[in-house]
Amino acid sequence: LIEGHSFDVAISALGTTLRDAGSQAAFYALDHDVVLSFARAARAAGARQFQLVSSVGAHGASRNFYLATKGRAEASIGNVGFDRVDILRPGLLLGARSGPLRLGERIGMAISPLTNLLTPAVLSHYRAIPAVQVATALAELAGAPEAGVFIHQNDEMRACVRA
Repeated sequence: LIEGHSFDVAISALGTTLRDAGSQAAFYALDHDVVLSFARAARAAGARQFQLVSSVGAHGASRNFYLATKGRAEASIGNVGFDRVDILRPGLLLGARSGPLRLGERIGMAISPLTNLLTPAVLSHYRAIPAVQVATALAELAGAPEAGVFIHQNDEMRACVRA
C-alpha cells in the first residue's frame, strides 16, 4: 500500500499451488497469512471493501488442505472489519498463463469445453471460467454499497459480464 493514501477497495488474487510453494507450511503462509496481512494493511489504510479471488469448494473444515486453507483465509478476512467482503470462487481459470507449465492445468483447460458442457447446471460452480470474466466481475462489484460478506460463484461472475 502507498503510504499517505487511502483506498476504498482492495483486491487480492494472490495464490500459489502446493507444488510451487514446496510445502504445506509455505503454501499456508502465502495463501492465508500474506493475504490476511494485506487485508489488514488495506483496512488500516481505509479500505471499506475487500475482494478476494478464492477457489470453488473452499471451506475451512475441508479434508483437502488447499481448500481448507482457502476457506480459512476467507473466514479470517471476514473478521478484519471491512464493510463489505466479496469472495469470488471460480472454477478452473481459463486464459493465457505465464510461468512453469502445469500439465494437469493445461489438460483441464483443453478439455474444459467438453466438461463444462457435461457438467449439470446444479454443479455449474465447478465449471471452468475465463479469467477475464472473474476480472470483470471484480470491477463490477467494486464500490458496491451493500454491507456484508458475499460469496460469488461462476454463474454470478458470468452474469456480471453480461450486465
